[in-house]
Amino acid sequence: MSNSQPHKTDPFWDKQATKYDRAISKHDAQYDQRLSNLKSLIQPSDHVLDFGCASGEIARDLATTAKTVEGIDLSEKMIELATAKAAQHGLSNVSFLATNVFDPRLEPETYDVILALNVLHLAKDHQKLIPRLKQLLKPGGRLMVETPCVDEMPWWQKALLYPAGAVGLVPHIHRYTKDAPKAELEHFGFTILGSNYDPTQDFRCSIAAQKPNMN
Repeated sequence: MSNSQPHKTDPFWDKQATKYDRAISKHDAQYDQRLSNLKSLIQPSDHVLDFGCASGEIARDLATTAKTVEGIDLSEKMIELATAKAAQHGLSNVSFLATNVFDPRLEPETYDVILALNVLHLAKDHQKLIPRLKQLLKPGGRLMVETPCVDEMPWWQKALLYPAGAVGLVPHIHRYTKDAPKAELEHFGFTILGSNYDPTQDFRCSIAAQKPNMN
């Protein structure tokens, strides 16, 4: 992917980028389990899009599993960190671009797998986003979702989080219940291959979904 088009970066995540990268680079047990699960579902011939790739840790770690991995993120600082890490490790099949998922340079039916890890709850217009992700997948392509279901949190956490989001202290938060991500994907024509909800891990829902083989 080239980086020829102008892009308005995300100032919130630009500020958080270095701190976030230090945290994600520690590879806790949750990260290792996520990576293991993804590797078991990705084939050596797969072209992967990491939507909301942040500092590129997952994309980098999947480089030896997939044929290509392309990462996109709204934060230019995140993309700078991701690009530097890929170069440091000599990865020629990984690329990054500071942009959003509606960028026309991302062509329909290009990807075998799209990763949407801890990003859907930050998106505002799901009525446009989910069909766009489906459009980018090849027929039979897979969408891997992991998202906190924020509406399942205790009342006191929500009492702090939602007002903070309303005034811009934290990003916009989509109010998922535990069953909502799966129902949303089914509504837009995805087949659910597997799903799991874990209230002990940030009330997190993990889903593997598939686009039909016929459009």
